[in-house]
Amino acid sequence: MPSAELFSIIWKILGGLALFLFSISMLSNTLKKIASFRMKNILKTATNSRVGGAFTGAIVTFFVQSSSITVLLLLGLVNSGVMNLRQAVFVILGSEIGTTITAQIVSFKVKMFFFPLIVIGFGLRFLSKKERLKNTGDIIFSFGMIFLAMALMADGSKPLKDFPLFLDVITKFGVYPILGILIGALFTAITNSSSATTSLIIAMSMEGVIDLRAGIALMIGANIGTCFLELFASVGTSIATRRTGMAQFMMNMFGAALFYPFLVPFSNLVTMTAAELPRHLANAHTIFNVTVSLVLMPFVGLIIYVLKKIIPGEDVKIAEETDKLDEKLLKVPALALSEAEEEVNRMASIAQDMLLLAKSAFFENDDSASRTVRDNEEVIDKLDEKIGNYLNRVKTIGLSKKDRLKKRALTHSITDIERVADLAENLVEYAGQKEMPFSEGAREDLRIFFDKATETYSCAVQALKANDKSLANDAVKMEDEVDELEIKLRKKHMERLEKGLAKAELDALFSAVLRDLERIGDHSDNIAGHVISM
Repeated sequence: MPSAELFSIIWKILGGLALFLFSISMLSNTLKKIASFRMKNILKTATNSRVGGAFTGAIVTFFVQSSSITVLLLLGLVNSGVMNLRQAVFVILGSEIGTTITAQIVSFKVKMFFFPLIVIGFGLRFLSKKERLKNTGDIIFSFGMIFLAMALMADGSKPLKDFPLFLDVITKFGVYPILGILIGALFTAITNSSSATTSLIIAMSMEGVIDLRAGIALMIGANIGTCFLELFASVGTSIATRRTGMAQFMMNMFGAALFYPFLVPFSNLVTMTAAELPRHLANAHTIFNVTVSLVLMPFVGLIIYVLKKIIPGEDVKIAEETDKLDEKLLKVPALALSEAEEEVNRMASIAQDMLLLAKSAFFENDDSASRTVRDNEEVIDKLDEKIGNYLNRVKTIGLSKKDRLKKRALTHSITDIERVADLAENLVEYAGQKEMPFSEGAREDLRIFFDKATETYSCAVQALKANDKSLANDAVKMEDEVDELEIKLRKKHMERLEKGLAKAELDALFSAVLRDLERIGDHSDNIAGHVISM
């Protein structure tokens, strides 16, 4: 075969593979966007139930279109303490089943139907104004591109039937399966996609370039190769996280060892499941993964025992306040946004507690409360920086319109929350400046204003946590009352000064306290406005 023709074949196959990876990525992003409001609950409600955990893994893997991404998400959730190792193992077993869906889809010969799918998908995407229709268009377009990529890879592979050296190598994969397993693992480690390897194998089978036994060996290798990224990503993380990364590798190695002695009878069994070779390979992939998962489910306890022997040590819970956001979760923007939202709510609660402590410090001279407010203000500053940077890294393109609005609201809210924390610290500082007491009338007025400002902030925080626009509107109305109360209290203070009932030396301090409490109301109003805009 001339070198020019060989290069043409290679570029066609690589071009088809690149288009396939792009299309899978596009499909994954769209499905993640659609399932954004479910993704967090699906993962976090994974239980010790064998069926529940496996079902969770299969569903999530379908939505993210990658078992690697599913396991990376698990690494993040385990590292942050949201999930335990047992739950993660069940989800991984399910993820192995979820990967079979793509292979089943691409094994169908759609011939020229990919062009109508591309045209229809493109039309819906660019002519529709509703986001739901646009997402539907993206899904249809992605499938069309996937089938087109399969056609390109199959067409590129076709001339290889006339290349004796290549056919001889492929044949050896069937005679010596260990070679096929190694090549499949290596190729998958390079592409970081077992779906890409499996789909390329199926595409080559469509033109008779590869036989069943060689294809099965390569697919088994692909299952092993997909673990390398997770093993690398778990380095330097918690003990439970490293065990999670090792779990997938162990299970896929077990599957390979289980099927290796029976590849010939397994191949014969698969030939009875369909009439065409591409379907044989897809069915072999499904049978292999489902069987391995079902066999291992009753032995999850044993798997965990072995993992603890391989990676010894005690699990350590995360204690640092600012380490709860894991970068691995950024692989699924909707899930990362959900985690950031929890941290924003926690930050808002800390600031709320600071206001109550500031009141104790101001009216009761509570030194312990003062110290706690100052310490918490430093925590708030760290959270402000950490959450802000994290939110900036959440890719807007991977979010639904609703989540994009939420991201913007959260980004603005953390600024207002940080300002409220600063004002709480100011109030503590004012407590230390009181060289002489306020009059009873002034103390009572300030106490009333403290309560009103704190209540307004509390209402805004509740609205933010519940995404409740009705509560947000209540907070806006309360802020108007804060403004009116400030004017009223300033007028009363001036009357006390004129009558000599208030010390002139305390005028500046009284005014500063009123000003900062009013500013707390302003920031509460801002937070409520962010909720209303979601």
